[in-house]
Amino acid sequence: MADFKGTVYSACLKRNVSICVIFPDRSNDVDPLYEDEPKVLYLLHGLGGNEEEWMRFSKIEYYAKKYNFIIVMPGVERSFYCNTSYGINYFDFVAEELPNLADKWFKISTKKEDTFIAGESMGGYGALKVALSRPDRFAAAASLSGVVDYESFRNKIRNEEFTEMKAEELVLLNDEDTPYTLAEKISKEKEKPALILQCGRQDFLLEDNRRFSASLKELGYDHIYKEGPGDHEWPYWDKAIQYAFMFFKGLDIENGRLY
Repeated sequence: MADFKGTVYSACLKRNVSICVIFPDRSNDVDPLYEDEPKVLYLLHGLGGNEEEWMRFSKIEYYAKKYNFIIVMPGVERSFYCNTSYGINYFDFVAEELPNLADKWFKISTKKEDTFIAGESMGGYGALKVALSRPDRFAAAASLSGVVDYESFRNKIRNEEFTEMKAEELVLLNDEDTPYTLAEKISKEKEKPALILQCGRQDFLLEDNRRFSASLKELGYDHIYKEGPGDHEWPYWDKAIQYAFMFFKGLDIENGRLY
């Protein structure tokens, strides 16, 4: 397995930003399921994490090799993948600039059919927002225990159901920025990203995810919604990301093998 850890300059963020990239090169430690040209997955971190958290807490290197994906992991601090009022544009960085930088420096495909995005918690929100806002760039998105209802999440903070963040930290979103509004906007379009939503049954965001899935059904937006035993934690997300890879590859999620 080959991996890169370093910094690139971002015009959107007006500074150097850290990224990690995994390349599924040939080796003797993993038998890959696919040996064609690799796809690319932009994998987003959660509120308390950074660009290294997936490498630290999951077997993402193994899965990258098994399913033949280049994995690009950017660090965006606690931004919720939003553009700011003071000109530091995290959304534009992930949705627009990062794929162009990946193409420039690593010769990674920018074709829609090769490009996927996923994340957990805050990163799940970011994955949905980016994919639903840029359906021309991303074939599919996976939200793992995602913050799919921003106002509900804000209320959980105010009610001290979630104590890792202050309500004042949250960027005030326009209605057009929410997953609900973005999904409704493109639900009737022929070309829209495929979606998989997953959440653990012990997760404090479970009801939010159930409601968002129900809303997608009402819109006629075909998607996969999957629950399983688990809380808002890495043992669940390590399994969930495997189902995401299966979904991206068109495999049988219910009967597919976890590694």
